[in-house]
Amino acid sequence: MPRKATKKAAPPAQAETSNEQAAPDCVVIKRYGNRRLYNTETKGYVTYQDIIAIVRSGYDVRVVDSASDEDVTKAVLIQAILEEEKNQKNLLPLPFLFQLLRSEDGAAKDFFSNYLASSFEAYLKTKEEFDRRFRGFLEMSANAPQMWEKFIPGAEAMKDLWGGGSKKK
Repeated sequence: MPRKATKKAAPPAQAETSNEQAAPDCVVIKRYGNRRLYNTETKGYVTYQDIIAIVRSGYDVRVVDSASDEDVTKAVLIQAILEEEKNQKNLLPLPFLFQLLRSEDGAAKDFFSNYLASSFEAYLKTKEEFDRRFRGFLEMSANAPQMWEKFIPGAEAMKDLWGGGSKKK
């Protein structure tokens, strides 16, 4: 399901060819026979890194073969992942790749279709919630001395005992 970006790497495009219309927040890219990629919205050629930037900014892309109008999005996105691997990004761990190649066709398809996307989305939501709570904990701990003094009678004496208070002479 496409989602709009909070910041734009490229404005959304409408499909220029094909019977299928692209979603309003989907950038249409044409792939030519020489494997060059052309962004139909910005009217310029793009690299795999440009496509990665568009996707990371929140837009979906739809890549169509310029001659046949065939949707080749999956192949181009896989190639973009391979380009990231060449740049030492290590997106896919080696043991996972071995497991993927050793698995039966049905098992891998079932895994990708049913589990991988939802598991990754759940991971991202959990990470975001953890980060939010951790930031709150850090903010709360910055105010901890004042809170101790408000809510615990004798906190000042405890602070002196632990060496945190100022000693009056």
